[in-house]
Amino acid sequence: MKATSLFDRLIGRRRPVWLTLLVSLALLSLPFLAVYLDGGLGEVTRRGEWRVLLLPPVIIIYILLVTPLMMRMGERVLEALRPLVLLDDAEFQHLVDHSARLSPLSELVLVAVGFALGILSALASDIDDRYAWLRVYWFLCNGLMYALLAWTIYVSIASTRVNAAIHRQELRFDILDQHPFDAVGRQSLLLALVFIGGITLSLLLSFQPGSLAAPDFWIGYLVLMAVVILIFFLNMLPTHRLLVAEKNRSLAPVGEHINRLSRQLVDRLDRGQDTAELPDQISALTVYERRLLTARTWPYNTAMLRTLFFSVLIPIGTLLIRLVFELLYG
Repeated sequence: MKATSLFDRLIGRRRPVWLTLLVSLALLSLPFLAVYLDGGLGEVTRRGEWRVLLLPPVIIIYILLVTPLMMRMGERVLEALRPLVLLDDAEFQHLVDHSARLSPLSELVLVAVGFALGILSALASDIDDRYAWLRVYWFLCNGLMYALLAWTIYVSIASTRVNAAIHRQELRFDILDQHPFDAVGRQSLLLALVFIGGITLSLLLSFQPGSLAAPDFWIGYLVLMAVVILIFFLNMLPTHRLLVAEKNRSLAPVGEHINRLSRQLVDRLDRGQDTAELPDQISALTVYERRLLTARTWPYNTAMLRTLFFSVLIPIGTLLIRLVFELLYG
């Protein structure tokens, strides 16, 4: 799929490893350079405030690393669904490009709004007036972090239009063979894991031990985990609706055949006639109906659910490990 947005061209595309490393090192060095220029490197390091200062560059680097993975997963979903769509290649490509296209103006507005929110968030920070360079760093990097977050969330939500558009087409598939839709389940799991990874990094860098005793911390954590689970299922919702509709469509004639043959069987038994092949036909149809009833209508399996379940525990587990290390080593 060709790039259809500014985000695809600037953030989502694959980059050389050396360029990613260079940008990462530059971003990670910024807070220490700013504090050094202000003459407070020793004090900030001693008080452990360097972790909070690293939050914006770490989140920015994380976004730069995971977005190409998300883009490639989206391409795999298209490859898996392509054989099911009754369109020729040109029509399919036009459908994908049209549903994925974003207005550059809307993207720029989202970036500007995110940057403004980052500046507002930075205003609430209590930075000593002595640290002029640190203040500049904090405002700019905080704004950039929020801008990238807003941009990424916007593009992620908009990308669901591609799956929805494909699912609105006439598709040819077997309800008992759902392997083509497994890619959608893996995409949903990846989205959930990406958000969990961002939450873990944020908590790890900004967490204070006293927060564990605050009800607000746990309420916020539960809300974030609920959002992750919601993301997991919402991305699969078009596939779920499609599978439910196909399952009901396949079940209807089978049920009618079973009822018709059952009436014939009872009628022949009442008349003392030979039932012939009716019992075998009813038995075969009943087995088929049972297979249809047990067919999945969500494109995930037990392994995916297990991974999601244990993943939502990662942020808290990480914080507890950090707390133990702080208690042991100060």
